[in-house]
Amino acid sequence: MKKFSIIISAIFVFTSVAFAQGYRPATSKEQEELIKNISRASEQLKTLCADFVQKKTISILADELLSEGKLSFKQPDKLCWEYIKPYQYRFVINGSKVMTGSDIINVSSSKIFSEISKIIISGINGSGIFDDKKFTTKFSVGASDYQVELTPKQKELRQMFNSITITFNKNDYSVNNAEIKEANGDATYITMKNKQINIALNDEIFAIR
Repeated sequence: MKKFSIIISAIFVFTSVAFAQGYRPATSKEQEELIKNISRASEQLKTLCADFVQKKTISILADELLSEGKLSFKQPDKLCWEYIKPYQYRFVINGSKVMTGSDIINVSSSKIFSEISKIIISGINGSGIFDDKKFTTKFSVGASDYQVELTPKQKELRQMFNSITITFNKNDYSVNNAEIKEANGDATYITMKNKQINIALNDEIFAIR
């Protein structure tokens, strides 16, 4: 379950710290426009590099756990999620393989790892997150961004988390931050900073050894 927890944390690479006041439900027209614009932005996204700050709250602890790191993504299926502070840890997706620390997993041999990998990649590039077979989706509009709350329908995913909330920038439809509420009462919040889109990234970043 420790590996699942780290993977779940990676899903929230784009989420918001919490539902902020001032959001309102999106109209049907706004939902259609948002889906169209996010899909268009994802088609144009080739690479993404960003710093992140992660805050994790654990239901049985009073303190928050803070960490910092760097995210690198390259189409179609390469992701490196690297923690730098207060500890060093790398989570890598490269095609059909996943590396958590020193462990290498072939996602084709595990249905749940395969599904989680797809969710992570979909969340990063914005494509495929509106799959109504997997999620119930709720759209909200804020002053400078949009929020999309995803509630899992599949039993395997519901056992791990209750919801994922992704916040998209209104200007370029990139993900600003994210929130994941886990089934056990814990929550993970990730804020993206210093985003760089479509810069050159060496494949060595995503090497699995």
